[in-house]
Parts: sequence; structure tokens; C-alpha cells
Amino acid sequence: MSSSSTDRSEAQRFSNRKIRVLYQQRFLPFKDPVSDADEDSIVNRRKFLSATATAGALALAKPVFGRKAASSTLNHKERVDRALRGEDLDRPPFTFYHHYKRPTAQLEARDHLEFHRAYNTDIVKVMNDFDYPQSTTEKWYELKPLESPFPEQLVTLKLVRDGLNGDAYFIDTIYGPYMTAMILFQSQPQFANLGKSEEVQDEQIKSLHDFQQQNPDAWHEALEAITQSTINHIRQTKDIGASGALVSIFNAESKFGSVADYEQYTRPYDKRVFDALADTKLTILHLHYLERPYLDQFKDFNAPVIQYSLKTSGIPISEVRKQYSQPIAGGVDEINYEKLTTAEMRKQWREARAQAGAKYIAAPGCSVPDNSTPEVLARFPRSLGA
Repeated sequence: MSSSSTDRSEAQRFSNRKIRVLYQQRFLPFKDPVSDADEDSIVNRRKFLSATATAGALALAKPVFGRKAASSTLNHKERVDRALRGEDLDRPPFTFYHHYKRPTAQLEARDHLEFHRAYNTDIVKVMNDFDYPQSTTEKWYELKPLESPFPEQLVTLKLVRDGLNGDAYFIDTIYGPYMTAMILFQSQPQFANLGKSEEVQDEQIKSLHDFQQQNPDAWHEALEAITQSTINHIRQTKDIGASGALVSIFNAESKFGSVADYEQYTRPYDKRVFDALADTKLTILHLHYLERPYLDQFKDFNAPVIQYSLKTSGIPISEVRKQYSQPIAGGVDEINYEKLTTAEMRKQWREARAQAGAKYIAAPGCSVPDNSTPEVLARFPRSLGA
């Protein structure tokens, strides 16, 4: 087997693993209860975050990046602004995150603020773990545009804004219209007790693809309603003061359909979402899954930053840099995050930055494991000297 074939096989293996994890975390309506061990880890982490926020910050290593701009002279926003312009820095700005899945906006906001204060993140990406409202009929696709599909998320953003008090930029998290449609599709009763094996997940993806082809009018009407609702939500997030959103594009991979399918069934709606964010500073085009044939589909999207998983895609950052001039976020392995040492994380983001150039934001390719311990979470900021 050639090395390129081996690389593709390895990337596909990690991609499949990522799909399984993501379904368990967010997309399937049939979720297992949190294990006692995981619950203990989450509780301990929250206790740690509260204590650390009270104390002020973690005691981390000295800056390890550069000397052209003293770290004491750059605050979070200044560091991000310089990276967006490709200017000299003390270190790259960084962000990382995981799901909290808390029941109220108040708890979500508290966890986000404590995480930021504990790990000194330069960008606060506010997770959205609130559900998009389901159809009021028995058909998942019979949807109407909503003025506020995520009212609790809007409250979360306001609380995060107030808690930050201008300390750092904060951005929302938005799922692309396809991603939202898939969640609604999977909420149907016939999928409730099928489990979450890879075979079941693949069959659901195929069923949704069949629906697109067999019911194009219903698909486009549903995507239109979801897109307009998302745009309505975006308008309100900007009024709150968010500096943009991480918009997750889920289906830039052949598992979900061909490039032609993406162009026909999804791309126009994705682009409209990014058009609604065109005037923001920090909107991130997050290519949740990515294969090479899809890479040129996003060149006209209004996205100040692009992020993807180096681990699951197998696509070098240098290759993405040849096609995209905006800042690139990523480079750190989110799949094996818990196993990485501080030195290994430092090596990964330094290699990514060398390929991306000055317009670079250090980050994992996606969210890190939800049950990561405080000690594990601290390795990434420590690797940057944050």
C-alpha cells in the first residue's frame, strides 16, 4: 500500500471515530447516561475552575514563542487583532473548548467564564448545546422561520458578555443548516431505539441523502426555514456584541454526499449564513469534516478565519494555506488530546504555525473531550506560555 493510501486510510479511521464521538455528545436523541467516573471528573473540574477563577489564573510556564512583542504589553484582544493582520506576536492567540451540556443559560455562562479565567484563553467560543425546535407536525421537515430558535443561547451570550467585561472577544457557535436538518431528521421516532453503532449512523446519513434526492422540494423548504431562522439568530447575537460565530459545516466529506450534492443541497444555504456574518471580526469557518475535493467550495465565503481538523482530514495546513489567505486555526490533535504532553502540544502548534504563517490561531481541530481533567486541559495553555 502506498504512503498516500495509508494516510487516507488513517485519516478515515479517525474521521469515523470522530463521528461516533460527536453523535454520542450531541446529535443522537438516544444518549447514554453520564457514567459515574465521567460525572466525578466533570464535578471535580467544575470545582477546580471555580477555585481557579477565584484565585485569578493558573500558574503556567513563561512565554515560549517570540520576543518581538512583550507578553505584558498585549491583552487578549490586541493579540487576536495582530494575528488577524499577520503581525508580530509574543505568542499566537489560542482558543479551545468542549461541551458543557448544562440545562440553563446561567450555568452555561458560568462554566464558559470560569474556563476562560482558568485557562486564559484569547477567544471565548460559546458552545450552543440548546436544541433547535422540532416541527410541530409529525413531519420533521415542516418548519417555519423562527425569530429566535435559541433564546437560551442569547441569554448565555449576554451573560458571557457581561462577565467578560471587555476582557476578550467572544463568539457564538452555529451549526450549518445541513447539520441542523440532520439533528431534526434523527429525532424521528423510528431512530429512537436503534443504538449508535457506526452501521446505524451510516444508514441514517444514507437515509437523509435519499430524502434529499426523493423529496427535493421538502428539503429546500426545510433548509430555507432553518437558514432564515439562523440568520435571525445571528442578527441578535451581533446586537448582543458577539464578534462573530464559529459556523460548523458538517458535510464536506463523501460520506454525506458528493461535491455535486453539496453544491445542490447545502452550499447556497451555508453561504447565506456566512453572508449574514460578513461584517464580523472573528467568524470561523469550521470544516468539521473535510476531504480534498470539497476544499475549494468555500473560497467565496465571508469567513475571517478557517478551522479544520488536521488529524481527521489528513490535509496539511500548508496545503490549505495555498488556497486560503485568511488566518488558520487548528493544528493540535483533538482526538488524542488527553494523551498529549505539553511538549507534544507545543510541537504541534509550532509546526502548524510554521505552515500557516503569521496569520495563525493555535487551537485543536475541534472540541476536546468533555471529561478532560483540569490537569489535562492546562497542558495546552501551558504549551503556549499563556
